[in-house]
Amino acid sequence: MSLTPRQQRFVEEYLVDLNGTQAAIRAGYSAKTAKQQASRLLTNVDVQTAIKDRQEVRSERLDITVDSITKQLLSIAKEAKSQKIPAALSVARQSLMDVAKLNGLVVDKVETITRSPEERSTRLAELRAERDRLTRTH
Repeated sequence: MSLTPRQQRFVEEYLVDLNGTQAAIRAGYSAKTAKQQASRLLTNVDVQTAIKDRQEVRSERLDITVDSITKQLLSIAKEAKSQKIPAALSVARQSLMDVAKLNGLVVDKVETITRSPEERSTRLAELRAERDRLTRTH
């Protein structure tokens, strides 16, 4: 794996905030073309490998594993849930969702559905009824 100095700088900058456009700018690419450059760099196999390798080194150094994060998130969820106040329950829910995502149990997916105005009204009524039902049970 042989990266140019600018590609190496991009890798370093990308690991700061995982923002490809900003990393490209900080690495010295033109602000006008930074988005395109970042896209091109992030599809480069050598750049991908360098990013992955650096992330693994950081994870080992910080002793971050899926298990350690899962344990911490579950602890946060348990503590928040014990407080039984809405804000804490929100924290508990988010922590548990993060655990599920981290462990591959939930995958974020975006789906676009086109509905007629009548279908939208019906679906909105269904969602409101579900919200009301959940509100009554909590």
